[in-house]
Amino acid sequence: MKSLLLKREQNISLSPAEDTQYIYLVGGNSAEVTNLELNFEKEGVTCEIIVLGKMKEGHSVDLTTTSRHLVPNTSCVTNYYVALEDSSSSNYVGKIIIAKKAFQTNSYLNNRTLVIGEGTKNTTRPILEIEADDVKASHGATTGRVRDDDVYYLTSRGLSVKEAEEIIVEGFFESVVAKIEAEDVREKVRAGVKS
Repeated sequence: MKSLLLKREQNISLSPAEDTQYIYLVGGNSAEVTNLELNFEKEGVTCEIIVLGKMKEGHSVDLTTTSRHLVPNTSCVTNYYVALEDSSSSNYVGKIIIAKKAFQTNSYLNNRTLVIGEGTKNTTRPILEIEADDVKASHGATTGRVRDDDVYYLTSRGLSVKEAEEIIVEGFFESVVAKIEAEDVREKVRAGVKS
């Protein structure tokens, strides 16, 4: 499976012809709005959408991903990982659309949010439109805070609170970054979520 780091654009619409990981970094703008859509028009294609980033204080992201399955035997996993600092927000809409003839489709939405600061807002809306039989489509979402015990442990080892939080956030992202198959893309993404 190849890995592609997508350029930041407001509207991205792709029709995958081969197994591909599509990676998109959020968090560079104070108010970011993006629509990312995959249209599955070739049978047997498997894709993964990985969206991740840290929203700095007061920044917001409004993102919609759509995996539109139009033919049989396609697969898509969408991973949306975001860390929220003080007064930042995330509004995520994940869509799975399975057409009537797209049987044997397998599609999953996975949303993970890590809260670092206060006054954050996180909204997640999964939308599943399924017209076919013999498919698998599901979603999951979690939101959690950086645990005080973890910060205490790291600060007791000589790190500052900020350094401890940064290590925890890196670990949070690493669980999905490690899945990126192309090493050069993986390293660019690691650098991108640190900045």
